Amino acid sequence: MLALLVITGLAGTLNNSSLSQKERKQAISLIKSSRAEIFSSLNGLSKAQINYKPSPKEPSIGELVTKMVMLEKLCNDEIKAHMNQPSNSETRLKIALTDDQLLANNNYSLCKGELAEKSKNMLKDPEEALRKFSIMRNNQIKYIRTSTEDLRNHVLSTPAGWIDCYQYYLLLADRSSYVAERINKIKRLPSFPAK
Repeated sequence: MLALLVITGLAGTLNNSSLSQKERKQAISLIKSSRAEIFSSLNGLSKAQINYKPSPKEPSIGELVTKMVMLEKLCNDEIKAHMNQPSNSETRLKIALTDDQLLANNNYSLCKGELAEKSKNMLKDPEEALRKFSIMRNNQIKYIRTSTEDLRNHVLSTPAGWIDCYQYYLLLADRSSYVAERINKIKRLPSFPAK
């Protein structure tokens, strides 16, 4: 019987609490599509367009990108730190929203830590930020595709509410889709530079 389980690849999966194939597919699809949205929204922009500020109080496209990447790095670090803690299936009862409800919620306040003023100086170059973003997304895809860790029973409190680490990855991807929408809105402004 054990030999049959090993041959079929089912050994170790009978009581496995790792992600299902459907969950993996959903997360990877969202991570890839939101990454593509970001790169598509930035395609062909000049330096003047990237640095254009709609108003003194609103960020430029470059500032949106660098902040998005710094926040994603902070959130990724938070997920990793939480995954290093023991899982607790009892805390799953605190989760109030399904994955679909959470993604429809449009609450993009994810990370507990806010970006300190000094950290804003860490990434000034949008091109460097995009390189880091691409690396982070590739690492997320690889992790979601191959991880046998219990992302569902590692639950944490965020400004978006109680979520599990899998949902955290979904929200990170959804948040970058939101940033791509903001970039596209800036590009449609009548005062946006032509070149």
